[in-house]
Amino acid sequence: MTKIKTGLVAVVMLMSNLVFAQSVQEGKKFLYYERYQSAIDALEKALASKPGDPEAIYWLAQAYRENGDVPKATETLRKGMEGANGSNPLLLAGMGQMELAEGKTNDARQRFETAISLTKGKDINVLNAIGKANLEKSGDAAYAIEKLNQATLIKGFKEPDVYINLGDAYRKNSDGGGAVSSYQKAVALDPKYAEGEYKVGKVYLTQGSDQKDIFLQHFNKAVEIDPSYAPAYYDLYTYYFSRDVYKSKSFFEKYRAVADKGPALDYEEATLQFASGDFQTAITKADELLAKQGETADPRLYRLKGYSYDKLNDSVNAIKNLEIFFSKAKEGQIIPENYVTMAMLSAKFPDKQAQVDEFFNKAITSDTAQANKIDYVRKASDFFKKVGNQPKAAEWMSKVLVVNPNPGKVDIYNAGFENFKAQNYATADSIFKMYSDKYPNEVYGYYWKMRSLMLIDSTMEKGLAVPDAEKFISIAETDKVKNKSTLITAYGYLAGYNANIKKDFPKAIEYLDKIIEIDPTNPDAPKNKEILQKANKGAAQSGSAPKTSPGQSQPKSGSVNQ
Repeated sequence: MTKIKTGLVAVVMLMSNLVFAQSVQEGKKFLYYERYQSAIDALEKALASKPGDPEAIYWLAQAYRENGDVPKATETLRKGMEGANGSNPLLLAGMGQMELAEGKTNDARQRFETAISLTKGKDINVLNAIGKANLEKSGDAAYAIEKLNQATLIKGFKEPDVYINLGDAYRKNSDGGGAVSSYQKAVALDPKYAEGEYKVGKVYLTQGSDQKDIFLQHFNKAVEIDPSYAPAYYDLYTYYFSRDVYKSKSFFEKYRAVADKGPALDYEEATLQFASGDFQTAITKADELLAKQGETADPRLYRLKGYSYDKLNDSVNAIKNLEIFFSKAKEGQIIPENYVTMAMLSAKFPDKQAQVDEFFNKAITSDTAQANKIDYVRKASDFFKKVGNQPKAAEWMSKVLVVNPNPGKVDIYNAGFENFKAQNYATADSIFKMYSDKYPNEVYGYYWKMRSLMLIDSTMEKGLAVPDAEKFISIAETDKVKNKSTLITAYGYLAGYNANIKKDFPKAIEYLDKIIEIDPTNPDAPKNKEILQKANKGAAQSGSAPKTSPGQSQPKSGSVNQ
């Protein structure tokens, strides 16, 4: 009888362990699909069935963290590490992650090193957890890469998730090539691992819309190999949101079928009204959800209302709702473009002018893609040009040269020209010097350096613009028709400089003849030439070069507005 009872107990325990293992695996699977509430439910059930289990504690904390609740994740780990679990390596790695989320980098590193020491650096799961932990904002990407690569060398390694975290670490370290390679290795290890295809698409997505064929291919490939992979459906839905409302709705329906139900999904459904252009209905739907769901409502509903009011030209309610959104938004819900919208709205209110620069700067610092940073700087400059604030337009256009380590000719030219228009002539001169140094065979750098220095040295006494004028002419004369007006400005300047400063009348006359050659109808050049010819004749007769009197006509250097 005792033997039978013992056997029954063993069977019950075996079944209990099986249920527990299934719950943990189910929770991890939900995390993979980014179904965080379902993951929490499954892992809470697993932990309830086997209290104190390190794996269940770690993954439940991960579910809370992914759902944006760092305090709850930390508390789960703290309680789980009481007693015998105090030095569990996996939990040490998990707690280190939460400390990184709170900016406690030294404490976190100590926990990681302890976990590695306890496992002698040979536990794949622990190394993977440490690598993942360092994906946090204050984490060390290089350290993550080191530990994750170490995990892949351990005998028996076959975890595609390690390659995913490795790819994320490379992305954090601004190494797109390393990221793509790692994600591809995850798929090579498991051809059904949709996250690998999806993450490759995410890399190309950050490189701008000109890479759309590539990132859309990978997003579609992800749902092809795993029709339940919600994140890829979500990105396809959001990509088409402002481009093709019908496609967007189609992908949303597929996303809704595999996503967790709740406030977040309700918010996404409400945004489709916005995509359809029915802004008033979007506001009404958002108000209904806010009233019904209260504190559990998705804060992004306020953003939806703000954008909808903006489309309806109601700036007062637009900025009011966006301010509420910024105050309530959860981690990851604010995107850089939201700051740009707030900057432009703030400019409409006299008491919010100081926020304009603040929000444009937040957009730049919060975006990881360099192309997007450059785009925001350009948007800021264009915005200030439209509102007639030329000094701010110049200031922002100059920032392109800081944000972009290798600016092209258009950005350098625009930065220089905006500063010229803002009468920042010294800055314009230095920027156009950058242009002429980088593109020495083009006329623009020399011409606008000349123009800037003409205004800095307005009396021509120092002759600051002479070298650039001469260099400009040497290039521009290869096409006198195309460069006619700018050549007249340069010829005029050098004629004036040689006549009034150097008293070299023959040289000045040469430049006036060049003006007459390309512009026979020029009203000033012949008159000035006649004056100089008389002055030169008189100088020859007297044996000295006479100084022009204050009232005497002088050669014109050309209008600075040419």
